[in-house]
Amino acid sequence: MISLLEVYWDCELYAAIAAIYVANNFTAEVTMPSRILHISTWKTPCGIATYCENFVRSLEKAGFENDVLSLTPSEWPDLLPIDVSRWCTDLLERAKGFDLVHIQHEHGLFGYALGQKFACKRYASVLKGLRQLQIPSVTTFHTDVAPNRYSGLKGIVSRFKRTRLWSRHVCCHFRDQATPANAIVHSKRTRKSFVRHGFPVAAINVFPHPCLAPRTTLLPTDASKKQLGFPADAKVVTIFGFLSSYKGHDLAIEAMKKLPENYHLAMVGGMHPEASDTYMDKLVATIPESLQSRIRITGWVNRDTADLYFSATDICLAPYRANPELSGSGAVTWALSSGRPVIASKIPAFQNVNRSNDCMLMFTPGCINELAWAIQKVAHDELLSHQLVRRATEFCLLNSWDLVTKNVTELYRRMGVDTNRNRSQENNRVFFEASRAA
Repeated sequence: MISLLEVYWDCELYAAIAAIYVANNFTAEVTMPSRILHISTWKTPCGIATYCENFVRSLEKAGFENDVLSLTPSEWPDLLPIDVSRWCTDLLERAKGFDLVHIQHEHGLFGYALGQKFACKRYASVLKGLRQLQIPSVTTFHTDVAPNRYSGLKGIVSRFKRTRLWSRHVCCHFRDQATPANAIVHSKRTRKSFVRHGFPVAAINVFPHPCLAPRTTLLPTDASKKQLGFPADAKVVTIFGFLSSYKGHDLAIEAMKKLPENYHLAMVGGMHPEASDTYMDKLVATIPESLQSRIRITGWVNRDTADLYFSATDICLAPYRANPELSGSGAVTWALSSGRPVIASKIPAFQNVNRSNDCMLMFTPGCINELAWAIQKVAHDELLSHQLVRRATEFCLLNSWDLVTKNVTELYRRMGVDTNRNRSQENNRVFFEASRAA
């Protein structure tokens, strides 16, 4: 007959043997959310930071776990080569715990202030390191491959050098099938430019710039105008976003000279925190004294004030100059979701949007008289105004953050990263405790 004491010791011995076996031989598959590391500006007045914040929010709703490694472009000019090497090493060390790295790319984020070659090589070093670690990556490009600041023969030579630079240092990482790297651009035109610079077609994915949900709870227009100090009969024309020379604020000022006195222009935004040019000074200088009561530049505003301006606005403007090397525009998607009619210049990024939904009244870039005509046309044609708003709302719903993010997650899955991943984890403690319980 076996005593209780012998049974107790047998159980203890079994548990001990089981724990030793598990420690050496046993792993368990545990289902956990896939982890995405985002490399981007973050929580700062910056269009890409806002983009990344909206993207992360949508990915979380889709079931992914996210973390952000914040880029600080203001620090690049003060860094030494050893600092840059340390930065790259730290980034790659951080990436080891993630299933995929998603980079938000704009040249300034990788040190364009120190030169085009510097920024290209910094970005390439990140891609190379991720390949060596066998971590797949996706890069969303918010501009063309590299800005071309020159025209004529100098521009041709610059374009040739840029193509060779990117082909040599960057494009090779998008051809590797073992550890995939993929690019996201916002238009087919941008895709064509990337192919010209040496990117493989199969690695370039065209997803439109996502839109916020259309605004449905605007404050009363008359009350908003009164609160902001506009006359009761004012037609308020607004440009939202950072001030920059390619966005055509000066053209809007010139158009104001040709409009009746009840038309007011609001430029809701200020200079980018990292901007070092004199555009604001030049812009203020172009406002004649006779128009100073009808034109205002707000500087950066908080969300409540921005909402007031959205409610007070009659027409949103995007009078960008010809051929800026844009892939998409967050400011324009803001305008399209505003519940107000939008007038935009015929640049490729905006034409790409308009071809699908005809949701903006477009004018030729730089044509002040045509812009002034377009403003009055929308202001006086109520049917046209309603049609533009309805089509813009449809466009925003078809290109919402959730729907575009769904396309991105499908790309992740093609690269081998699903919402959930099975992870091997040492399970000796769990098995040992279960054995003791038995």
